[in-house]
Amino acid sequence: MQAYGVSTVIDLRSPSERAADANSVSRAKGVEYLHRPLVDDANMRRLGEATNMFGRYLMMLDKDQHAFRNVFDTMATAEGGVLFHCFAGKDRTGLIAAMLLSLAGVPRDHIALDFTETDKQLARKYEEWLAGTDPEKRDQMREDLHCPPDRILGVLDYLDSKWGGVPSYLEAAGMTPANIDRVSAKLT
Repeated sequence: MQAYGVSTVIDLRSPSERAADANSVSRAKGVEYLHRPLVDDANMRRLGEATNMFGRYLMMLDKDQHAFRNVFDTMATAEGGVLFHCFAGKDRTGLIAAMLLSLAGVPRDHIALDFTETDKQLARKYEEWLAGTDPEKRDQMREDLHCPPDRILGVLDYLDSKWGGVPSYLEAAGMTPANIDRVSAKLT
């Protein structure tokens, strides 16, 4: 990680996810590891109330603004590169990545392509997870795992229509304009 300039790792997983995986964590010397859960344990269970993944994404944005602020503030103040991850690297990580790409001025169709790349990168994991799922729930899980472009584009449209875009969302979450500018400057 140091060869790539990564100085900070942000773990987006919930406290219980981290606790379940505590023994498998290895750490690189000279890299700061920070826990910034995007969804806490109580809200993780509440996400199941949404009927689909798009609804879960919107629920995270609406109910966990402070968590998004914490992640982006951490990025703003980090020295060097930042790596961020969750459990699978598709939903929470995908939201953060799409918001960062939007802040960087990346065209939406490219953001959507980046999001859909997740399906290719996680195809083997999807099959493992599906194989271990109750056959009656596989179709729903397959749909939840899939990362279609319209899902992330819908998120960006939602951020635009409800808050006026990613910067306005982050500011409404309590992030200072200076820190929003710091994150944006790191991306260009």
